[in-house]
Amino acid sequence: MLSENPFATEGNWYRGNLHTHTTSSDGVKTPAAMAEHYHQNGYDFLCLTDHNKVTDIAGLSSDDFLVIPGTELDVQRKEQGYHVVAVNVPTVPTSLPGTEVSAALAAIREMGGEAIVAHPYDLTINDLLPVEGYLGIEIFNTSVHHAFGRGYATLHWDALLSRGKRVWGFATDDAHWHFNDHRPNDACGGWIMVKAPSLTLPNILDSIRRGLFYASNGPEIKDITITDETVTVRTSDCKSITFVGQNWGTSEKFTALGSRLLSSAEYKRRGTEEYLRVECVTKEGQCAWSNPIWFTQRGDKDVL
Repeated sequence: MLSENPFATEGNWYRGNLHTHTTSSDGVKTPAAMAEHYHQNGYDFLCLTDHNKVTDIAGLSSDDFLVIPGTELDVQRKEQGYHVVAVNVPTVPTSLPGTEVSAALAAIREMGGEAIVAHPYDLTINDLLPVEGYLGIEIFNTSVHHAFGRGYATLHWDALLSRGKRVWGFATDDAHWHFNDHRPNDACGGWIMVKAPSLTLPNILDSIRRGLFYASNGPEIKDITITDETVTVRTSDCKSITFVGQNWGTSEKFTALGSRLLSSAEYKRRGTEEYLRVECVTKEGQCAWSNPIWFTQRGDKDVL
């Protein structure tokens, strides 16, 4: 394998959300109140990402809860606008708004941060392929899903992966504490589960960079075991489990028939898989997504 399997890595699982807004921009709750809400709801870490500013997080972390500085940037490439979540940046890295996306991504990395393309539903593969320097994309965004029904972006993810782009998939909230009589609260709806040695900023960031996490808005992925012949997954109860490769010939879906549910599935390797990711769906439609495990190396000429 050319990438790591978090389920075969030593460490503990930590639950976190990397996209959160507060009264420092257009959120309803203060930074302290939002941090407390996530802490009380079983999260281990939270990144505050107010629009085009880095919110002061002093005093918000504790021994069992980590708050990470960040921001959501408005950036451009030609005529296309992008929203980029910058995780672990001390200040806004560039002149805003309208900064060219490649310059913004380079500045984020120079500061020791990482970039995630936010809610990419309205972008196309041609918008995403030429851009370099982002760690991954939001494959689920709670707030956009509840407000507009445009929160899922696995199609964009698979389009990138099948063209050789090695990007991770994130589930986030984009929480503003927005809700009404026909829209649920957008806090605590999507998360990543990170495998790390301990709950420290260096360890959490290192594991995220290495893809040692899975994303979810409901179900649990309990284990993924990889051998030369098979890939086996164990989950909480699901209606379907899908192994997704770069094409139809390297993908397979297992669906529980009738009232039965699945808690495991085994994929027999064909030997032609460039990568595999696992997608689990409950009977209520909630999802969990593993990151891709890469088995082969593509040349640059095959990517674009």
